[in-house]
Amino acid sequence: MDSRLQLLGVRHHGPGSAALLVAALDKLDPAVVLIEGAPEGEALAPHVGGDALKPPVAMLFYAPGEAKRAVFAPFAEFSPEWQAMRWALAHGRPLRFIDWPASVSLAFTPEDEDAVENAEAQRSDPLDLLAEAAGGANGEALWNALVEESGGASDPVAAFAAIGEAMTEARRHGEESGAPAARRDAMREAFMRLSIRKALQDFGGAVVAIVGAWHIGGLREKVSPTVDKATIKGLAKVKVEATWAPWTDSRLAFASGYGAGVVSPGWFRHLWRAYREETFEPLSFAAGWQARTAALLRAEGFAASPAAAIEAARLTLSLCGLRDLAMPGLDEMRDGALAALCHGDPVPLRIVERRLYIGEAVGEISGDAPQSPLARDLALWQKRVRLEPKDLASDIRLDLRTEAGLAKSTLLHRLLLLGVSWGTLIEADAGRGTFCEIWRLSWRPEFSVALAEALIYGVTIEEAAGNIIRDRAAHCARVMELAEIVRASLVADLPDAAGAAISALQALAVDASDLTDLMLAVAPLASALRYGVARRLPEEALRALVHALAVEVNAGVRIGSRQLAADVAAARVAAMRGFDEALAIFDAPDLVTGWRKALALIVEDEQSAPAAAGFALRRLLDLGLWTAEAATAAFARRMSAAALEAGAFLEHFIAGGAEILLQDAALLALVDAFIVDLDDDSFLAALPLLRRAFSAFDSAARTRLIDGVAQGRRTLSHAPAPEPEEDDPAFTAALPLLLRILGLEAAL
Repeated sequence: MDSRLQLLGVRHHGPGSAALLVAALDKLDPAVVLIEGAPEGEALAPHVGGDALKPPVAMLFYAPGEAKRAVFAPFAEFSPEWQAMRWALAHGRPLRFIDWPASVSLAFTPEDEDAVENAEAQRSDPLDLLAEAAGGANGEALWNALVEESGGASDPVAAFAAIGEAMTEARRHGEESGAPAARRDAMREAFMRLSIRKALQDFGGAVVAIVGAWHIGGLREKVSPTVDKATIKGLAKVKVEATWAPWTDSRLAFASGYGAGVVSPGWFRHLWRAYREETFEPLSFAAGWQARTAALLRAEGFAASPAAAIEAARLTLSLCGLRDLAMPGLDEMRDGALAALCHGDPVPLRIVERRLYIGEAVGEISGDAPQSPLARDLALWQKRVRLEPKDLASDIRLDLRTEAGLAKSTLLHRLLLLGVSWGTLIEADAGRGTFCEIWRLSWRPEFSVALAEALIYGVTIEEAAGNIIRDRAAHCARVMELAEIVRASLVADLPDAAGAAISALQALAVDASDLTDLMLAVAPLASALRYGVARRLPEEALRALVHALAVEVNAGVRIGSRQLAADVAAARVAAMRGFDEALAIFDAPDLVTGWRKALALIVEDEQSAPAAAGFALRRLLDLGLWTAEAATAAFARRMSAAALEAGAFLEHFIAGGAEILLQDAALLALVDAFIVDLDDDSFLAALPLLRRAFSAFDSAARTRLIDGVAQGRRTLSHAPAPEPEEDDPAFTAALPLLLRILGLEAAL
């Protein structure tokens, strides 16, 4: 190519590369700056020169209406491309992005991506090849020592020439060894060569192209424009929109899965500040890092004095001498801190390494920098409620009785509807009247994609969340799911959307046949009415809905409880328990009366599921609505059934606690007779049910049951049972069986 062209190969997030690049640009003073990046990003680049962006940030390219098809181009302050943009803007030079367009990359099919991954998996890392030739441990360490941690070079242009020659030779060696070339690389480099040729035609001075060092060899190949045009001809494209999005240190790290990531963004930021502030003198450089290490250790409660930090810096420099290094690297810093600050104990260093080595910075976007409307609205919300996005997870406690706490809770609940799980609700006590929520917050860059996806619902968070509620309600076919949608709309303070969801639930409940779903829907709605949600409630509509659902349940629960499979019956009983509790707080006497009549009908109906009958009889006894004689007769009738049915009935009858058997000798005698009369096969079949039935009893209750059976008393008290005057042969024979049922085999 033209001799005016300078190809500068960099590491995409390398502080040493960035420092070399700035020095090379100052020396070359190019007429135009070309950067490896999607051309759609050129419209975003002018905002890099002001104060609207605080890195780490990323260019977000996405397909409208299909925002999951998106790609990020991240930048830190130590990214060479970021510094190249700032240099071009500061010096008034044209700036062009020369990589393949995002419209093409986003149209790449999954099959294309699989082919790329297979090719890259078989390709050797050129840095590892260079490290092997130089006798080094690995390519990462070699590159860091020679470029990122070198402290700079006297001739940056010559340094880039050497990098280009080395990477070109390493790439040639890899291709000669049979490693396949990725189709994506071939297409990208065709786009780059064509863009470079265009720049050479348009500008008369020096042309600088800043690309990943791997591409230097490909861009130097003598390929005709005709071949390059043929390579990219007919590629599929999609419509693309480009915005800025916040990024985080953790997503810059290689461990996050980011292919161009670095091992330690926190360390690279320290390196960049040393380059920028020209404080690359070894002692001050090492002392600055160890001082930060000591400060983080002190924040975690460890003893780490300034004197120990100075000793750690000196030890770091001694290690450099022993390892024949001009400047300390991360390994030397780590070893120095471990010895001098942690006294050889790795645990304190592990506690702070996330904040120290990875970092916790989250980018900021303000002013007129392009953002999606929802992202901009979120930024306004964050300032309004004083809720700052952080990379590290942190917990906050919100008091919903305060304006500030309620506003934060409303925002977090609305974001959940948009698929932005910035906050995870780990505890909510509003249902018990305390109006407290505990959230765990952690910001992730991919939330920007979720916000872009939600744009089809509205341009503000409130509008989009409300429309999502309406859309879900319109397409929901299950009562319980729709009740959850109603609850979500209430806690997100969306009364209009809640009204639409309530109307949809009323219409669906009319034809609903799943009584379990209907019961489960009542509990959260009744709780909201009883305790409130610290937000606006469409109380009249909500109360009418709960009443209508409860009427449906009362009318159909008897017939609906017949001939249920075991798993269905267990779910039904759990729903009945919640429904019973919900009616107790709903304050509707007519509904309570109807429910209790339905429970009595379930007990008397010979076809009702044993589990449902067991719960119903126990609840009627607890409420004092049935006499002991009537309850005993019903109990005896149910216990005379087959072993499995009687066991299921017993399990749910005694699920409320042991007191009913401890205080009612007649019921205890019936249980005793039922167990004693079982033959071996029936006992083995019923044993799992019996063990589960008694599993909720504590050891004291189990012991009192055994003592009660042993004594044959008519009533049982809380006082310890006296020692028997003489052994009962029948009880002695039955004791092993009883202990086995109660799970007390160890007492044998």
